[in-house]
Amino acid sequence: MFSYALAGRYEPVRLERPGSRHVRIEIKGGIQNPGTYELPTGATVEDAIEEAGGLHENADLSRVALMAELRPDDLIVIPLADPTQAALVSINAASSEQLQTLPGVGPAIAARIIEYREQTPFQALEDIQNVKGIGEKMFEKIKEQICL
Repeated sequence: MFSYALAGRYEPVRLERPGSRHVRIEIKGGIQNPGTYELPTGATVEDAIEEAGGLHENADLSRVALMAELRPDDLIVIPLADPTQAALVSINAASSEQLQTLPGVGPAIAARIIEYREQTPFQALEDIQNVKGIGEKMFEKIKEQICL
């Protein structure tokens, strides 16, 4: 009965340690102003990026959890996109113009690549050799510049 009489009379209290209203973090990599920053408790990786001046044009956020809450002494590294990966031409999705950036590929071969993939999408890079006009020699020239 005693506990029933006190029910609802007390409200939970949040206790904080002195000085715990901010977290100090370091952020570097693909951002404008790498360095050490102090942000409010509850701030996220996205907040840290904003505080550091935003992203570098080559930043790769594919493996960054933007909504992750920061903890004291976190080190955040924003990776840069691999410039060689960004330059690859997708043989399953590239336009005729993009395909023509490959050595030895002109409008006719680009059209054949597109026609081939519309019937049978490429499953492996080597499959491009099934396209008329692309033999082993041409494949050797372009294989480092293409992806599926």
